[in-house]
Amino acid sequence: MTSTPRYHVSLFLLSLSLLGGCGSPGVVPLEAPAAPAVATAPIPLHEEIQRLLEQAAAGVPCCALDWSRQERFYEQQAYLPVWWNPLTGQRKPAADDLLEILAQSPRHGLDPADYHVDTLRAYWSVSEPAGIAMRDLLLTDAFLAYARHLHSGRHAPRALDPGWRIERQPLDAGELLRRVVDGADFRAQVERLAPLHSGYHRLQVSLQQYQQLAAASPWPLVVGGPLLRPGERDIRVRDLRERLRLEGYSVGEGYDDFLYDADLEAGVKQFQLRHGLKVDGVLGAGTVAALNVRPEQRIWQILLNMERWRWLPRDLGEHYLMVNMAGFNLRAVEQDRTRLDMRVIIGTAYRSTPAFIGRLNHLVVNPEWNVPKTILREDIVPRQRENPDYLASQRIQVLDGWQPGAEEIDPAAVDWQAIDPTRFPYRLRQKPGPTNSLGRVKFMLPNEYDIYLHDTPNRQLFAETVRTFSSGCIRVEQPLELAEYLLASGGKWDTEQLRALIESGVTRTILLPEVIPVYILYWTAWVDDEGRTHFVDDIYGLDRSMLGDSASPR
Repeated sequence: MTSTPRYHVSLFLLSLSLLGGCGSPGVVPLEAPAAPAVATAPIPLHEEIQRLLEQAAAGVPCCALDWSRQERFYEQQAYLPVWWNPLTGQRKPAADDLLEILAQSPRHGLDPADYHVDTLRAYWSVSEPAGIAMRDLLLTDAFLAYARHLHSGRHAPRALDPGWRIERQPLDAGELLRRVVDGADFRAQVERLAPLHSGYHRLQVSLQQYQQLAAASPWPLVVGGPLLRPGERDIRVRDLRERLRLEGYSVGEGYDDFLYDADLEAGVKQFQLRHGLKVDGVLGAGTVAALNVRPEQRIWQILLNMERWRWLPRDLGEHYLMVNMAGFNLRAVEQDRTRLDMRVIIGTAYRSTPAFIGRLNHLVVNPEWNVPKTILREDIVPRQRENPDYLASQRIQVLDGWQPGAEEIDPAAVDWQAIDPTRFPYRLRQKPGPTNSLGRVKFMLPNEYDIYLHDTPNRQLFAETVRTFSSGCIRVEQPLELAEYLLASGGKWDTEQLRALIESGVTRTILLPEVIPVYILYWTAWVDDEGRTHFVDDIYGLDRSMLGDSASPR
């Protein structure tokens, strides 16, 4: 189907359509269709359908349909109609169900205009064969597009995010249509195409909330100025309190319009926590900027992240780890509840961490670090050239190759100024210990990108708000707690035993009692277990990519 070429245009029109009017947010009112027309004689609809498809093949289509897809679909069933019963001379019940489903597609952040809703309404009461045939084609085209969009997204992920490495589950929408169109549970079958994940359904609720906020009176802008701290008086306090109150934050009654009191401080800290800001209760430039983001822009974020949910597998498993790169955090999830939550450090914009699914099967205590070629070429060799003692200070050995039993070489025997880092003939290996770049524990999820989770000696970096400091791997804030959690079901390791092993300095590989899926993902909007919506900055620019001209429909 020919779709709106710009993702941001279609979403903009969608958001505008949801900001006014009455009724439930996110639902386009559907007029009751006219009573189905009754034919007095058999109608050769297959001939009309074939004629319309032949006209389209000749270059004279009348509507923006995916005509080649229609031709393939109808050819397989001898051009017989899908949504019309020639024996009864009536539309099938599924046709009315589908029109209502399509009209309600904004509940999923989708645009009814992509599914011919207005055109279908114009064709709804036709009774002549050509009109019935055209309606059949429109309904089929709308179903095939909507089913795919709802099941696996409007866009091909790699067209929008080059770092996305998760394959979508295929959907044969044509086979599904043939199987369900005459069933009593047609509506339920279509609704089940949406993601089953609680994260998706929580965003649906949040979408409605922010649509209501956008439709209400504009909230006040909070003007910039000097840092405003708790206990101080400022003319901005009244607008700040009202702005937070409108979004649902608890900020007290505000008996003094100018005093930044403890209730307002608590509300500001909650706002900062849910927007990836430093939680200090101080009204600074970053907090002011986040406060002044309009609900229409937050709707965008929600819609984009709902799309990302549609790119994921239908079943994440009952027990998994999820890393949110944009939120800089890792969660251990069991039975859809968060059991462990910690900060992480991810790749820089230059060496960004890709989105992929790994399977964590073992960890290494007191790991050695074999320096990857990219880091060797771009970081280590230049530093050694500047400082001949650099490798020794970092306890990095030079080995004569990657083969088992490789011999150690004296760094002073290497001409670092003359050596070509792109054809480096040696292996660099950092010894285990407190200064090892991987820290004391490494969590292995074998993958083609050589990405894993690990400890770090640079603990101070976790205090930063934006934590893009790694070369692609993911550094975890609480490695010992994560290791204990992963090993708990095996009953062989506890905190004391792990600490003793770490202190021994012995490198040891420990298999996990069960293999744990690890989802490395990118969420700029999500809803936590308590129903609180979080928004964070688009650190890798992937939201902007989804909104830009490069977004190509699937």
